[in-house]
Amino acid sequence: MVRVHPETGERGLFVTPGFTSRILGVSPAQSDRILDLLFEEVTNPAYTVRVRWQNNSIGVWDNRITAHLAPADLDHLDVVRVLYRTTVEGDVPVGVDGQPSRSVAGSAFHGAD
Repeated sequence: MVRVHPETGERGLFVTPGFTSRILGVSPAQSDRILDLLFEEVTNPAYTVRVRWQNNSIGVWDNRITAHLAPADLDHLDVVRVLYRTTVEGDVPVGVDGQPSRSVAGSAFHGAD
């Protein structure tokens, strides 16, 4: 759950409610409590950035150390927004122990060819 950025060495929480479902090695109840705390922490306004979009704005972030989600409060905008997502296939996440991440269930995600 802690990922080390491959270029800066910075440590970051690598959890998200959409993709993190369980912590192995603890009971399901303990896992739920810990994840609830972590999910609350990664969405804490003290650690967030809110972009104030204007014409021709562009946003870029490094997914290797950033949690992000789309805002749900844009219905009041009287504009058509066009979004393009570009994803670069990159490195395998590495934990603080230096070990590369491994899939516990399912298969690895690979972008379209």
